[in-house]
Amino acid sequence: MDSRKPGMTAVVGGGAAGIATVKALIEAGVPVLGIERADALGGLWRLDDGTAAYEGLHLNTSKPRTQFSDFPMPSHWPDYPTRAQMLEYLLAYADRFGVGDRFRFGTTLESARRSGDGWELVLDGPGGRGHETVEHLVVANGHNHVPRYPDPPYNGSFTGTQSHAHGYVTPAEFAGKRVLVVGTGNSAMDITAELTGHASAVLLSARRGVWVVPKRLLGRPSDQLNGALAALLPWRVRQVIAQTMLRVADRKPAGPRLPAPRQGLLQDHPTLSDSVPALVAAGKVLARNGISRLDGSRVHFTDGRVDEVDHIIWCTGYRAVVPFLDADTVADPARLLLYRHVLPVGDTSLSYVGLMQSTGSALPVVEAQGRLVAALRAGTYRPPGPEAASKVASAELANARARWGERRPHMRIDIDEYLRIMRKELRSSPGRSSPGRGLAGRRILVTGAAGTFGRAMSERFVDAGAHVVGLDVVRPEDSGVPIITCDITSQTSVDAAVEEAVALLGGVDALVNNAGRGGPAPAELAPDEEVDAQLRLNLVGAWRVTAALMPHLVRARGRVVFIASRMAVLPLPLAAAYGVSKRALAAYADALRLEVGTHVGVTTIYPSMVRSPIHDSTRRAGLSLDAVSRPEPVEGVVDAVVGALTARRAPRDVATTARGRVEMMVARHAPRLADRLVRRTVAARIAAGDFAEAPLAAGMVRRHRAGPGSS
Repeated sequence: MDSRKPGMTAVVGGGAAGIATVKALIEAGVPVLGIERADALGGLWRLDDGTAAYEGLHLNTSKPRTQFSDFPMPSHWPDYPTRAQMLEYLLAYADRFGVGDRFRFGTTLESARRSGDGWELVLDGPGGRGHETVEHLVVANGHNHVPRYPDPPYNGSFTGTQSHAHGYVTPAEFAGKRVLVVGTGNSAMDITAELTGHASAVLLSARRGVWVVPKRLLGRPSDQLNGALAALLPWRVRQVIAQTMLRVADRKPAGPRLPAPRQGLLQDHPTLSDSVPALVAAGKVLARNGISRLDGSRVHFTDGRVDEVDHIIWCTGYRAVVPFLDADTVADPARLLLYRHVLPVGDTSLSYVGLMQSTGSALPVVEAQGRLVAALRAGTYRPPGPEAASKVASAELANARARWGERRPHMRIDIDEYLRIMRKELRSSPGRSSPGRGLAGRRILVTGAAGTFGRAMSERFVDAGAHVVGLDVVRPEDSGVPIITCDITSQTSVDAAVEEAVALLGGVDALVNNAGRGGPAPAELAPDEEVDAQLRLNLVGAWRVTAALMPHLVRARGRVVFIASRMAVLPLPLAAAYGVSKRALAAYADALRLEVGTHVGVTTIYPSMVRSPIHDSTRRAGLSLDAVSRPEPVEGVVDAVVGALTARRAPRDVATTARGRVEMMVARHAPRLADRLVRRTVAARIAAGDFAEAPLAAGMVRRHRAGPGSS
């Protein structure tokens, strides 16, 4: 792989595709410039003259099937959020990951021409016309900008008024008019339903039949059922099951209906609507066939009907255009042969994100595509050679034609199959992501930041581009990160320190609960101050800090990592307070995960012994762990923490060594065997005289030498 640092990547478009791509590039540590002609992010979800949004627009895919993988939508939102909620979500996502800081707003890319190995961009922005040279160009400008009308146009002429769905905002402007809506997509259905009660008559022209799917089936959002089946079955089998479920659930009232579809449910883009079929059945929407010709104010349909119409709204889709690229680069964007629908075959200086028609939401797709581009630019992903890439892309195109015919086959994807392929694509690529990648820009709070683990972790985080603040009872002069003096066993101290840390970081994305205290504490003796100190620091202190930060972590959809110990699963004698506190810490993490796991990832790390001052008091008491635990390097623990913070989904429990994983498995599934192994180790140490000078071990040594049954 190329080890040089990547040059600038330009991303054109500030909608969902551009936002997701810029976010992925930021996390990969790739320099990025976003270009957006509007004054703000949001793309088609903004209400202005340049977008296709209208006031009553809703998502036609449900929340879990729409949201980005690391940023859940609020739980109190409806299953199908509104346009305003969707815009709020995208802006919150962009703000959370610092995406807006990388964009130039009010700037149009007039042209992009190849220059050497990169691109020469001509930009027209608030400061006038200028030039930029970039190494890689990402086309993420969307394809819902240029309205598409019937081509060729229908015979005859229409003397009434007409418009495209792109210009529709509210139904009030059509009050008292006879309005014909042409098309059967989701926009056509939404607009048709809104017009009833405002227009004097609403007609809906369908050139061909379409599957109209209710928003809920069997008590769940309908797209979730298909998603569940997609993990197990090929699309043809899913289609039979889904169509059977629709027929069983079809409780539409008697009366007129829309034309029946000719293709199977999964061979076209189904339309989501609860209201339009009922409105058609009730006669409030007049279903019509395709148009045959126009005659003044009269519209003739293919079945011979004729209607007087005042206004036609063409809901006939959009043309995919890339106006800033010349025809030699892209003659027709809708007919590009792209590897994984992202990369031109044999060209790694150009990529496309969002140039597709998905059977589900676009957001998970552009998230995956953005990650592929980011991995390519960071050098952690390498596509196959031109011949192999062309073969794969051609095979996918042939499959799309077999399923969808000639209706934009180059752009068609089955969302569930595509996301599985993309996950595999990134996993199997040479040079996959290295430890630490994905931390860039993260705001991380580390407790115990002045200790051995704390210093090593903070250094690694900073090297990876994260912003780090530490909490500790001491503040060393040579600390590489800001450390706030804090006694985490005191709620007052924690509240003040957390407030200061949040202010310094501007929020918190991740908390690493690393602060800890060890020391000798036999279980047979009454708990003393040492026991109390370990329990208060290792368990209650971590609890206090986590609870104080939780509102910020929920807001950021963040991560919490707890540093426990192998002694949480494989307890050792004479150190009961440490083992008990770490086992309790793991139990706290489990409870926390059940409460906040929808929004915050929770991981528990189980290191073995690392040489550090935490063991000094145990060693002074003659109870050294050196012969019990095999020391491991601190770097392995740091790697485990970084892996937990950067994993797509937070892992539950992580042992830091192969030996630790075996010990964890034995302790959980064969606890008697685990006890036997520990007893054998202790017996060997007693026999070797290791505890001869350890008063705290005197009782255990005496009983061991006396043997079972002795008093």
